[in-house]
Amino acid sequence: MRANGYLIANLVAGLNPEDYIGLAPKLDEFKQVLLERYLIRADDGWVFRRARYYRGAIQVEDEQVAANKIVTTLLDDPAWTSPERYLLLRETVRLLPLAVEPQLGAKIRQAATEISEEDEGFYGLRIKIHSMPDAADPQRVRTYALKSGLGNLQGAYESLAADMDALYAPHTAISQLNQLAEESWNRRFKQEMLDTVEALGSARGAAETIAVAASRSQRFRSMLQKQNRYTVHNRLRFLRASLVLEQEIYARGNQLLETPGRASRSDRLSWLRHLAAAVHATGLISDRQWRAVRDQLDRLIANDSLTAAEYYRGLRYVARMTQWSQRAMEYHFATTVERWGDLSELVQNYVPDRVRSSPLLPFTRVLDTLIADAGQLSGIRHTVFGREVATGVRGLNPGLQRGVLLLDPEQGGDLRSDGIYILQSTRQELTPVAGIITRGEGSSMSHVQLLARNMGIPNLVVDERLYRRIKGHVGERIVVAISHQGVVSIEQDSPKWEAVFGTESPSEMVSINADMDKLDLNDTALKSLGSIRSRDSGRTVGPKAANLGELHHFYPQMVNPGIVIPFGFFKQHLEQPLFDGGPSVLTWIKSEYDRLALVTDGDQKSRETQLFLDRLRKWIVNSSPDNSLKNSLRNMLNETFGDDGSYGVFVRSDTNVEDLPGFSGAGLNLTVANVVGFDAILKAILHVWASPFSDRSHAWRQSYMEEPEHVYPAVLLMKSFPSEKSGVLVSAAIESGDRSLLSVAVNEGIGGAVEGQAAEEIRVERISGGVELIAQASSPVQKVLNPEGGLQVMPASGKQSLLSSAEIEQLLSLIADVERRFPLPRNAQGVPVVADIEFGFRQGKLALFQIRPFVESSRARSSQTLIDMDRDISRRGARLVQMNRPPLVSELL
Repeated sequence: MRANGYLIANLVAGLNPEDYIGLAPKLDEFKQVLLERYLIRADDGWVFRRARYYRGAIQVEDEQVAANKIVTTLLDDPAWTSPERYLLLRETVRLLPLAVEPQLGAKIRQAATEISEEDEGFYGLRIKIHSMPDAADPQRVRTYALKSGLGNLQGAYESLAADMDALYAPHTAISQLNQLAEESWNRRFKQEMLDTVEALGSARGAAETIAVAASRSQRFRSMLQKQNRYTVHNRLRFLRASLVLEQEIYARGNQLLETPGRASRSDRLSWLRHLAAAVHATGLISDRQWRAVRDQLDRLIANDSLTAAEYYRGLRYVARMTQWSQRAMEYHFATTVERWGDLSELVQNYVPDRVRSSPLLPFTRVLDTLIADAGQLSGIRHTVFGREVATGVRGLNPGLQRGVLLLDPEQGGDLRSDGIYILQSTRQELTPVAGIITRGEGSSMSHVQLLARNMGIPNLVVDERLYRRIKGHVGERIVVAISHQGVVSIEQDSPKWEAVFGTESPSEMVSINADMDKLDLNDTALKSLGSIRSRDSGRTVGPKAANLGELHHFYPQMVNPGIVIPFGFFKQHLEQPLFDGGPSVLTWIKSEYDRLALVTDGDQKSRETQLFLDRLRKWIVNSSPDNSLKNSLRNMLNETFGDDGSYGVFVRSDTNVEDLPGFSGAGLNLTVANVVGFDAILKAILHVWASPFSDRSHAWRQSYMEEPEHVYPAVLLMKSFPSEKSGVLVSAAIESGDRSLLSVAVNEGIGGAVEGQAAEEIRVERISGGVELIAQASSPVQKVLNPEGGLQVMPASGKQSLLSSAEIEQLLSLIADVERRFPLPRNAQGVPVVADIEFGFRQGKLALFQIRPFVESSRARSSQTLIDMDRDISRRGARLVQMNRPPLVSELL
């Protein structure tokens, strides 16, 4: 198993600390070691379950010495004290078997040895105590003494059990911090511990204790993340102190919740502030995220009264901290957890267990009641199968759909079009479904999210608690409704919905129509991207190339050179016979669509459509382009980009039926990234020509077309741009449509945000340039150009912030200029439609890859059911909330 990449059965004493530091640390292997330590705790020893009882197999002293050596080696490497690795470093200290109370531990091991020398039956327990001791050992000793122990050793058994009780008894933070102070000779370290002890001792009640412990923990984090004169041993003691304080905060937080009394809204907001500081001290949120949450809470605390809308909006922002914490853990461990899922289902519990065992648990419990209070005051009530819920759910895309609730099929199985699917996250290859319920949140501006928004497919995120409740209804027919202001309703389908769906469904469906009068299929001349303009869209090329050509005209320094192969070449290609003596491929396509239109049985139609598409794709990719195209293309590639093999191009599909007024088509068709070499480019062109006829593309598009045979792909060959970061800009707040804000999502490397990665998301105020953090990029990998062709996957840096202020300023200037000069479609009021722009940066230089209208579902916008769900919110949101009074729902605590 180890030879196949599953590094199981790790003895800490056998690890080389030098493997995990320096320029190329083996972090993947190290994370597997840590995950195994979790399994050892969670699964009764896991692969060591029986080895614990083999004499000499595992020596706990050796394990502890090795663990200390590993941690002190890491602490001597500046990379391990950077903000990006602080959480991983702290998890290392939490999970590795570091030494505890050496004198008492030695006494226990010696007593176990002495007993086993007189009682052979005790030998197995002796080995267990020596190799892998845990808090259940005292009871194991007492049980053994009662059932199998020797009469003359009963006193020795009980003395051993009592010593182990003392070892594992819950200590107060004060006693443990005093112990850490005694371990060190450093006066400054001793004073830090003693100051912390004094502050804790002076604290009155749970709330003050949490405030003190959180503040001191944050101080320790700050000290560890900057250069200091402490030895690695004292730095390790600071980390141990941080873990001691975390447990104190966790325990006191739960005590706080047991007796909340009549604490006011302001008091509870102060609790949240201190608990948020404690979460920051654990590393589960970054400095940037802590500042964002702190500032939001400070604004709420500073007011004697707020409108219900302001109160609710502020709390919903603070609630993002739960998702941020989960994403921080997933950044470090998601890849390892996914791989080890083949070995044990328990690994899936690691991230939620860690989050739940942190101060985030009491934080969330306090927050839940305040959000319930704010929701009741503002009229925002989510319902899930007849029960009102205040938290644990967030609507992403508005929509109203009915379907069957289903789990994600294993092994990448097909998705049903009437399925409302529970997914881990929204993925790039998603086919049309009725609804999406995700347990994790990627980019809200990915291609799939934009398609779902365009089609009115409701999409929501739920937490683990609500997921378990929803999962109990898998297999049932349900209705999901998400309003424009984010109110969520999930309920079982029933006859009452017949009238609703009968009224709202058919009239507002997306319609995709090819403009046959405009289409010119006789143009077979290759074109430079700079010669294409918006007037060519739907005539000789698709809107992708036409809009990029327009961008090139206005911003030549921001758009890389490119070549466009117009529709006419594809149509000419299809005029070849399907087989010797057979009809042209074009004629056959038309006849197949006519035949399929007459098939009434749904299953039969689906099977025959798939066979038709398979045959068409295979014909295209196995055919050969016309010699005239080959010769012309070779010459133009040399003229535009240089010698063959000296450059790479992105080979992009650009059909006549995408980026239309009512249909986005974002990400439906193929882009072949960074193709190097003429032969490879020819092959990529064939695959791009075939991509509109993939099952997924066909499923999203063809059912909305009146004449589905008229799909013609142009091909855009665009010189590769080595983005250091890339993403999507939408010229409005995607949740509200507020045009005073920009929505931006970005990741490191190529193709940021568009494939559903966990992206950095921000909202930028156009006038002030102020930035609101929505999410921090937490994808563990990035894609970069491979000089030999294609992309290669590299680790992401994990930086807290990707876009600089100068880069944000460039985006603000760009969108202002685009709306003034670029020929975007206009709405009924003459205002340019909201734009969706894909961009990249390298060394501060902005590059543009695409611009399209940001299309939302007219069906969702006009749904009376969704409008009614928001009816009371505007009116009730204006009422004033007195912050010095207890919340209406405090009794829920």
